[in-house]
Amino acid sequence: MEEIFKGRATELKVLDKKFKKNGFVMAILYGRRRIGKTRLVNKFISNHNCKYVSFTAVERGEQELLSMLTESVLASLAPELLGEISFNSFEKLFEFVGKRAEKERIIFFIDEYPYLVKECPYIQSVLQKEIDTNWKKGNLFFIICGSLVSFMKDEVLAESAPLHGRSDLELKLHPFNYIETADFLDSYTNEEKAICYGLTNGVAKYIEQFDTALSLEENIVNQFYSIGGYFSEEQIKTVITSERQNPALYNSIISAIATGHTKNNEIATYVGASDITYPLKILTNAEILERRMSKKPYYVLNDSMLEFWFRYVNRATSLINAEKGSAYYHSEVKGHIHDFMGKIFEKMAKEYLMIHAGADNFPLLTEITDCQMTVIDEDNKTKQIEIDLLGKNAKKILLVGECKFKNTQFDKTEYEKLLDKIKYVPTSNPMICIFSLSGFSEYVKENAKNCKLIGIDDMYFK
Repeated sequence: MEEIFKGRATELKVLDKKFKKNGFVMAILYGRRRIGKTRLVNKFISNHNCKYVSFTAVERGEQELLSMLTESVLASLAPELLGEISFNSFEKLFEFVGKRAEKERIIFFIDEYPYLVKECPYIQSVLQKEIDTNWKKGNLFFIICGSLVSFMKDEVLAESAPLHGRSDLELKLHPFNYIETADFLDSYTNEEKAICYGLTNGVAKYIEQFDTALSLEENIVNQFYSIGGYFSEEQIKTVITSERQNPALYNSIISAIATGHTKNNEIATYVGASDITYPLKILTNAEILERRMSKKPYYVLNDSMLEFWFRYVNRATSLINAEKGSAYYHSEVKGHIHDFMGKIFEKMAKEYLMIHAGADNFPLLTEITDCQMTVIDEDNKTKQIEIDLLGKNAKKILLVGECKFKNTQFDKTEYEKLLDKIKYVPTSNPMICIFSLSGFSEYVKENAKNCKLIGIDDMYFK
C-alpha cells in the first residue's frame, strides 16, 4: 500500500517551480532532525519522471564515502558500469555526473551533507569548481540537505562559504503548525489534536508515533511511559545536539529551563557549573533554545516535546524501566496536561492570528509576542502584568489577547482582569482577542461584544 504524503504543499510547489527552470539548479534544504526533509525530497523526486541519484552521507572514512557515492551514481545513471569502473576522486565522480546531465535533466540529491563535509572538508571547494566550470553547462538539479542547522548556516549558507551565491533556492523546513499537525489526527477531538501538537512540537516523525486507532491517553503512555516507547532517554539524547563531549551537561541545561530556571545564573546554579556560555551557544545555534531579551536575557525551549519530556518524563525513567510508567502518568502527570498546554495554546493563538492576518477582519500583523511589564497602578504602587498576545505592525500595537487552556469557561473575573491589564498597554483601541478551550460565560458573551471570542473549534474551522 502506497504511503500517503501529507503536508509541505508550499515547499513542493517551490521545488516544482525551480524544476521547470532550464539549466543547472541548486537547492539547499535544512532543518532539524525528523522534520521531514528527506521525505519531502523523495516526494518531489517521485513527482518527476527523470533519472535521479539519491545518496545519504554517513559517518565513514573518505574512501568508503567515495565508494558508496560511486555505487549510488552508477546504479542510477549507468548500471551497466557497476563493478566495471571506479573513480579515484570526488572530482572525477562529479565530472561524470555533470557529463550525464548535459544530455538530460537529472536530480542529484545528497542527504546529511554535513557528514560528507566533516570527513572531506575540501569537497565544498571541489563542488564550487565543478558548478562554476561544468555543471552550469548542463541540466543538473542539485539538492543538498542537512539536519545540523548551525553547520548549514555557518558552513554552507554563510558569505564566507565556498558554495555561497550558487544556490537558486535556500529552504528552511519548520515544524508543522497546529493546523497542519491536525491533518495527521483526523479521528481526534480538537482538544486532543491540540495536546498532540504540544507533545510533538509539530515534528513529522513524532506525530507519526501517535496511532489514532488508540486513545490519546494510550498513545501518551505507550510512547512516553513504556519500555520501547519512541520517546526514550536515548531518543532524547539524539534530539538535543550532536555534541558528545558532555551530554549530561546539555541534558541538565534543558532540564533547568524546562522546570523554570531560565536566566543564565539560575541555569548555572541548577546544573552546578560555573560557565555554561558554550553549551548555551550550541543549543541556541541548534535552535533548541531561544535567547530572549528583557532587562535580563533569558532562555526558552523551542521544542515543546522536549519541555514535556524534561518536566514530566525525565524523573520517571527508573519507574518506566520497572514497568510502572503508566501508574506514574496517571498519578503524577495526567492532571497537569492543561498546565503544560498553557504556553502551547498561546503559540497556537499566534499561529491562528498570523494565518488570518489582514483577512477576516483581523489586522495585518508583522509580529506577535507575549509581554511582561512593571507598571505603576492607581495607588502609585508597582505592579507586574503579563500579556499573552501583543500583535504589532512595525512598532504600532494593534492587538492584545489572552489565552486560557482550561476545563472551565472564560468568565467575568478573567475578562475584567484582562481589561485592567490593557489600560497599561501603550496603545489606543486595539483589537481584543480572547482564546478559550472551554468557551465563554454568558457574562463575557454579553459584555465583550467588541472582542473576538475564539474557541478551540473556531481555531480548527477551515
